Amino acid sequence: MESQIYLNSQTHKIISLDKMRGMLSHAYMLECPDQFILEEFSIRIAKEIYCLNNDTPCNLCNNCMKVEHGNMVDLKIYPKDNKGIVVDDINEIVNDAYIRPIDSQFKVFILKNFDNATTQAQNKLLKTLEEPPVNVIFILTCANSNAVLQTICSRVKTISESLLDIPTSTKYLESLKVKDASSVASISGGNISVAMKIAGKGDAEKIVGLALDTLLNLRSSADVLKYSSAILALKKDLPLFIDTIISILRDIAVCRQPQLINFKNNMKEITALSTIYLGSALVEISEYLTEIYNKLDFNCNPTGIVDEMLLKILEVKFLCQK
Repeated sequence: MESQIYLNSQTHKIISLDKMRGMLSHAYMLECPDQFILEEFSIRIAKEIYCLNNDTPCNLCNNCMKVEHGNMVDLKIYPKDNKGIVVDDINEIVNDAYIRPIDSQFKVFILKNFDNATTQAQNKLLKTLEEPPVNVIFILTCANSNAVLQTICSRVKTISESLLDIPTSTKYLESLKVKDASSVASISGGNISVAMKIAGKGDAEKIVGLALDTLLNLRSSADVLKYSSAILALKKDLPLFIDTIISILRDIAVCRQPQLINFKNNMKEITALSTIYLGSALVEISEYLTEIYNKLDFNCNPTGIVDEMLLKILEVKFLCQK
């Protein structure tokens, strides 16, 4: 299914058209907040560049298989560890870039998470991008192009990919046998990397149900103990619960545009909540919940945090109804 996701993407449209016209750029920057997209698409761009068939990437020809199995000599991927790209990496890349390709037309360098590269490393690459070697293509990936030097951005062809829509991400998660795929996709907003982290945690469908119930039916201080006990029972999944609340609040804010809602299976509840929580309340609660994360990071008393959170929601809810 990864192949189909790529074939439906903006990235494929741009790369395939550039290749067909014989106008492949010397450097592309793929931008997306989803690490899954960055990893998958950067490899598939390389396949598309190297593919020997017209219907690219075919995933069948000798070159596609070499890329798939990491045997393409002319394809270089950096960094070689989990750290950001540094000056030593760029020195190696630049020296290698001026050596002719061995068994293909192009030498391709994938520079992963280039927004995490040091400023010195980015500056070091700049001259090579200004005067690129013949038959060399750079593929830079990043979650946030604002963290890349503007001088770099002006010398690459940027391709911005959005997160997958919820139906597509749900279908992909289902292909991986992820439990509660629809709920997981909705909480993550279509970000597969985030979804996979969520999938390894608790019962997503149960957490969504509890989050909706809390926002709908928390009506008095007497309800705080009831919901506090249920939320605290989640234990290690408390951050996921907060994530879910924030995602639901986001859906309430765009309720009048159904096509933008992530929790489409819970439209009835989302619509009901939109009549309870005003726009200003949604912002206030969301900002407060962001602060909650910091308290959790410092190992504060979870009981106190949850009780405080519920009282805050109750207070804002009461003010909305006045």
